[in-house]
This record gives sequence, C-alpha cells and structure tokens, in this order.
Amino acid sequence: MKTDPESRLAEDDIGSSSPSMVGGEGRLSEVGSGTQTVVPAITSRVVSWMVLPTFMFAHLAHHVGTGGLQPLLPLLREDFNLDYTQAGLLLSAQGLALGLAQLPVSALADHMSKRLVIAVGLIGAGLLCVAISLTQDFWSLVGCLVLMGILASTYHAPASTYLSATFVSAARGRALGTHVIGGSLAFLLTPVLAIAVARYSGSWRYSFVALSVAPLVAGVMMLITTARVATTERPPTEQERADQGSALASLRGIGPLVFVALGEQLLTASMFAYIPFFLVDQHHVPSDLAGLSISLLAGIGIISAPVGGALSDRFGRAPVLIAVTASVGPLILALTYVPYGVGMIVVLLLYGLSMNTRLPVLESLFADAIPAHRRSTVLGMYYFIGQESSGLTTPLVGRLIDATDPVTAFTMLGVVGTLLSLVLVRYRGTLMRPRGALAGAVLVP
Repeated sequence: MKTDPESRLAEDDIGSSSPSMVGGEGRLSEVGSGTQTVVPAITSRVVSWMVLPTFMFAHLAHHVGTGGLQPLLPLLREDFNLDYTQAGLLLSAQGLALGLAQLPVSALADHMSKRLVIAVGLIGAGLLCVAISLTQDFWSLVGCLVLMGILASTYHAPASTYLSATFVSAARGRALGTHVIGGSLAFLLTPVLAIAVARYSGSWRYSFVALSVAPLVAGVMMLITTARVATTERPPTEQERADQGSALASLRGIGPLVFVALGEQLLTASMFAYIPFFLVDQHHVPSDLAGLSISLLAGIGIISAPVGGALSDRFGRAPVLIAVTASVGPLILALTYVPYGVGMIVVLLLYGLSMNTRLPVLESLFADAIPAHRRSTVLGMYYFIGQESSGLTTPLVGRLIDATDPVTAFTMLGVVGTLLSLVLVRYRGTLMRPRGALAGAVLVP
C-alpha cells in the first residue's frame, strides 16, 4: 500500500506516539500495546491543502493580534511620555507573561485538545486588542499586555506539536518553515496596517481595534476546519515511557548547540524592539515610519523560513542552525555602523534572514528528538527560557541605552554576539557530533 511521504502522520518517528496515516485510504492507525485501532481520518491531500493553510492563517492572525505593540511603540511613547526604560517595561510585561505561561499552557496542551487551546488564545487576543485601545494610563496598559502575553503562550508550542505530528521527519522542516510564512506575513503586514490606520485616524487606538479582527476570525476558523481532522487521545504506552530515556539522551546531545543558539537569540530579541528607536534617534527617521523596519526584519521570513526548513531536511539541522546563528554578532555591528540608505536596508534584510531561518530549524530539531506526547511540553520549556530571558534583558538593554547612547549599546551587544559566533565556528565539529541515542539522526541525517 502506498503512502504519501510528503504529508502523513509521523509513524516513523523514534519514540513518537503519533498515529500514522495511510494515504490511499485516508485512515489513521493507532498502535497501542499490541493492539491496533483504526479510526476515520482525512486523506493526505486534505492534510496538505487544509490543515497547513489553516495554521498558516492562524499564525498570521496570532502575530497580528499580539504584535501591535512594537510598531506602535514610538506613538505610545509620545502619548504616554515614556523613556527607554518604561518602553522596555511595556515590552517586558508582555514578554515575561508570555514566557511564564509557556510551561503550564504547553503542558496542558499535551493533555487536552491542542486546537481548542489555540482557538481560545486567538479569540482572547482579539478581545484584548479592543481592551488595549480603551486604556487611559500606563499601568492599565501594562495589565492588558500581561494578559496578552498569557494568551500569546497558547499558540507556538501546541501548533508546532500538532504540525510535527502531521508530517514525517523528512518533510517536517519544510512544513514548519511553510507555517512560519504566516507569522512572517504578519510581521510584514502588521506594522503597515497599524501605522496606516494610526495615520489615517490620528490615533493608535483605532489601530488596535483593526488588529483585533484577524485573531477573532482565525479562532473561529480553527474550531470549524480542524474539527474535520480525526485525532486520537490516549496515554503513552509502556514502550513510549521507556523511550523517554532515549529522548532525554537526545535532548542532552543537542543541548550545547541549542544553548549557544539561545544566546544569540537573546541578543536579537533584546535589541529587536529598539531598532525603530535607533532609526529615529540616530538617523532621524520619522517615528511613524520607523516602525516599518520591523516589516523588513520579519517579512524576509516569507522566503527564508521555508527555504531554511527545506535545507535542514536536506543537509541536517545542525549545519543550517550553526550557519544562521553565527551571523548574528557581525550583523549587529553592521546595523550599528552602516549609513542609512540601501546598505541599511540590506543589513536589516540579512538580520531578518538569520532570525527567521533559525525558528523552523530549531523546532524541527526538537521534534526529531522528542516523542510526540511530550513535544508541546519540551517546546514550551524552550519558549519559556527564550521569552523569560529576553523579557528580563530587554529593559536592561533600554537602561544601557539610557545610560550611554544607542551606538555604544549596540556596539557592546555586537561584540558579545561576535564572540558567541566565534565559539560556534570554532567548535562547530563538536556541536554537530552525535551525543545521544537519537542525536545522529537529528543532527546530521
């Protein structure tokens, strides 16, 4: 019986508890303790043409609903008379809440319907956009952003886990990279939409109202379209519990590489929010136009994410991850000293290329190593560490800029990033060497 290698559940994943799809009959085979239960399922063609586009739109809507703060921050700074530290506090309020909620929400998603968790988060984010538009003081805004961060934690880990179980390892990087297109489109469109509405209406408040529409629609769409997908919910088998040792060995094997990648990610996340301010203060770009720099940084992900994921399917996760991560430090220095103009645009595009390529490769790396019934929890731990670290360092970077100046602060970050890049290049052989039972399979196929 033929199966569709591009789009079926990950029956061949080591330690996976995912059901397997028989493409010709559109059935799901759930393998348990010596027994096999067959339940109705959609065909592989429907998986490709319905599930992935649904999640792409949900990803777009998620970032539209939760991503209005950064492009509108220069206008909020003027309206609320904020300094760099207070602006960083707004970002940290959402970022810290997002990170702290990752662990419980991701663990919850491993024990209940992931589609329901995602839908609730999307609808809640849409409603909070409306609430933010009604705030009248700084601390009310902080409170709304904390709630927004909690709801934002309901998307990435459950969605990546759902899609990782839907596509085999050989096609997983490309699928997760294609999923990132939705988020990249959101980063490209959200600043344009938010700033256009603000300029036309004369207030940032109407921008948040406009941004609420997409997540509200996507939440309802998620409930309707994925209801047709047959899933199986069951506790792990004894064999799957035994496989946890191998999974932990693989996690230890990829740990050093993930650790260095997180360090570079911390730098990019900490200074990402201040790039519009840097353009305003250093290059005298108008406040409402400076937010469009986020579009350049994230919009390149429309191309880089699926290409990076496909390259990791072909050449291995580690080589691609090392290449894009090692570029961070030099790019920060280039961003600091390249004159404003075409050169600056090129640097922003390369910066976004590095940032967006890394995500699907890391998600695929985790999915290859971790059994399906624990993927959401492990991905939640990864997002927790990343969000909490950046949530703590973002206001510190703002404080550093206040104490010195943007050029000095960005130079210091660039030097640190370049040192980490040198570590990656120097020890790339060690980082790519298998360390655990599964490490050889996930690092270099």
